[in-house]
Amino acid sequence: MSRKWLILTAGACGTFMATLDSSIVNIALPTLTNELASSDLAAGIAKVKWVVISYLLTITCLILPFGRIADQWGRKHVFVLGFMVFTGASALCGLAPTLTALIASRVLQGVGAAMIMANGPAVIAATFAAKERGKALGVMAMVVSAGLIAGPSLGGILIVTMGWRSIFLVNIPVGLLGIYLVWRQLPRDPLPTVRAAFDWAGTVLQAVVLGLLIVLFDPPSISVSGGTPFPVPRLLLGALVLTLGAVFVKVESLADAPLFDLSLLRIRTFWTAIVASFLMFLVYSFIAVLMPFFLETALRLSPRHAGYLMATIPIVNFVVAPLSGRASDQIGSQELSTAGSLLAAVTLFLMAGAGGFGISARTGIASIAVFLGMIGFALGLFQTPNNNAIMGQVPNGKLGVASALLATVRNLGLVIGTGLAVGVFAWRGSLGENVVESLRFSYVIAGGIGVLATIASLGKRRGAYWNQHPEEL
Repeated sequence: MSRKWLILTAGACGTFMATLDSSIVNIALPTLTNELASSDLAAGIAKVKWVVISYLLTITCLILPFGRIADQWGRKHVFVLGFMVFTGASALCGLAPTLTALIASRVLQGVGAAMIMANGPAVIAATFAAKERGKALGVMAMVVSAGLIAGPSLGGILIVTMGWRSIFLVNIPVGLLGIYLVWRQLPRDPLPTVRAAFDWAGTVLQAVVLGLLIVLFDPPSISVSGGTPFPVPRLLLGALVLTLGAVFVKVESLADAPLFDLSLLRIRTFWTAIVASFLMFLVYSFIAVLMPFFLETALRLSPRHAGYLMATIPIVNFVVAPLSGRASDQIGSQELSTAGSLLAAVTLFLMAGAGGFGISARTGIASIAVFLGMIGFALGLFQTPNNNAIMGQVPNGKLGVASALLATVRNLGLVIGTGLAVGVFAWRGSLGENVVESLRFSYVIAGGIGVLATIASLGKRRGAYWNQHPEEL
């Protein structure tokens, strides 16, 4: 095996482990609700969801800074340190005695995951030539999707056989193996001869803006001197997001070495692909978060069997993602990613009841597997070409920032999608709807988001990148 494929293997190992923990907890949410939170289902979900959100929120706020640090100080060092932090935090999660301790450990785990995720696509884009980049990113997309969506199947097996703590402790041997692989296979990347001052102002501002954007979809309640809690108004949060977002853009435009290079937004294919990626991960969250509750409450499946059924998605994705990556090298990304997002939207509308279909407590396992397989096909068809479009538009010196932005958008979509999905689902439940009715309405919303992702995908340039830039072959 050539060195570039060994590098791909090492990068895939870290990416899989970090993304796996974005989803493996989803299947454990009902168990954690019963054991650590509350017997009241609605109140329990409201508390336990922070086991997912705290992890994704930390990653989302830190990926861009770590991407910039990697460009300045070396991707290999940041990658290895990320493995170390992630592995140690996984042990703390597995030993957590309370829900509060578990959430705190998940925050630390998110720090390590941010270091890992900030480097994956950048390492691949720097290693492979343009004509092979789609193939390599296809493998990485397969790994990302497998980690995000295979979590429930693996988690279901571990919860039933060894308890919920095992879903965190299983990371320890994988993390140790990852440290060894990354240290041995990744070369030291060339560093800039002159390092610009780190953009601390931009780092703080982007973390605050992203944090406010996330809680905008799930506003917290606060109390004064032990009084009755009251929710923070969404209008106030929205105003703060817009104001501080404008300040962030101004600061970045004046910085010598900005955390986020605003010039990238002048590239139409780049920013439309970023928007489409964000919207598609919103769509994915509605499936990943809500489907386990439907399978375990409406269909009365065990966590293990629910996990097996959710595995339909990564099985299909494993086949489709690398094929769509190779195809994007030849024909470009627009047609493939547009078809993928459109298929996801249509599938969600069918699951919600369009055309006389729709899931219910009487829906057969085979029918659900078909729906989930269609989602897996859609994600595989969309993600690889879309990532290829993003990473193919930036120079080598900005790959770390572009890679970090790609991962930031992915996790921002996941964390906002988690809050949005749970919020819509709980709201419909408060109106007296049962699990199935609430789920169907939620999937109508998700299908609409899929339509928006399709529109964004149409904005990319047509044709293969390497045909437009033959000098990179």
